[in-house]
Amino acid sequence: MTVHLPGTREYLSPPLSALHAFVAAAQYMSFSRAAEELGVTQSGVSRAIRSIEDVVGSPLFVRTGRTLVLTEPGQRYLERVRRVLADLEAATVELANYRGAVSSLAIATLPTFGSRFLVPRLGSFMQRHPDVQLNVHSRIEPFSFDGSGIDCAVHYGVDAWSGAMGDHLIDEVLVPVAAPQLIDGIADLRQAFQSLPLIQHSHRPTAWREWLRESGWTHPQPDLGVCFEQYNMGIRAALAGLGVALMPEFFIRQEIDERLLVKLSEFRSQSRWSYFLVYPQAKRNNPVLQQFRLWLRGQVRSVLRTETMHGA
Repeated sequence: MTVHLPGTREYLSPPLSALHAFVAAAQYMSFSRAAEELGVTQSGVSRAIRSIEDVVGSPLFVRTGRTLVLTEPGQRYLERVRRVLADLEAATVELANYRGAVSSLAIATLPTFGSRFLVPRLGSFMQRHPDVQLNVHSRIEPFSFDGSGIDCAVHYGVDAWSGAMGDHLIDEVLVPVAAPQLIDGIADLRQAFQSLPLIQHSHRPTAWREWLRESGWTHPQPDLGVCFEQYNMGIRAALAGLGVALMPEFFIRQEIDERLLVKLSEFRSQSRWSYFLVYPQAKRNNPVLQQFRLWLRGQVRSVLRTETMHGA
């Protein structure tokens, strides 16, 4: 007896064993040969075929003398069933090999985050997980994970992007820095700052105005200065003495420690944006992705502790 619970859907599909019996019978055009192939009785194959015919309401085979022949509906059904069974087998093989398949991880990252934060630290992840193949891609704009081959991405914005899960990594806190040769011998940096060129960033067009408003410093031309698309280029420009750059401190900690760049002020301005690790919901249980998430968040915590020790 079949019991249907209220609100449940009744699926019009024969048992998988019956479909295998049908395909075997069609292959050999013999119920007895199909029974031998499947290791069941001939009557079992007959019942399986009859159960399908009861569902579809149409005969699948007819006998002409002693010969078994597929009906026209049976032939069309056979073609579809073979494709379905092949797809099911492929899906099962893929799932069975899933643990091996997730030994690689494709990461998309913003160029500056990748070159100045992620790549210098990747060695520790690789030492912990030597069997994981990492593939790192550079992406600037948000994209659709569907069909991209990307497992996760480092995203910069006000929140995680649509259609993906996200972990907050770190806020963007900006400090003004310049090469030592640009400010050597200057006693009053705040006063001298007003005559120094500013380095601009096309993706943060209001950053200098916001920092000036919050810090109380002034500059006659806050919107002028050589403009770069990426922080990495702005950092190189500052190192070359082209002007004062407004930078996230965690990107330039090494340059500050080595006095390749000098902070003009200890005032830090937190922007409206933050960095996130985002990934599609379908990959949330991917074990390698989970390992990478835990590792990356640990790296961020280490950076935050360092910034706290430096007075951030």
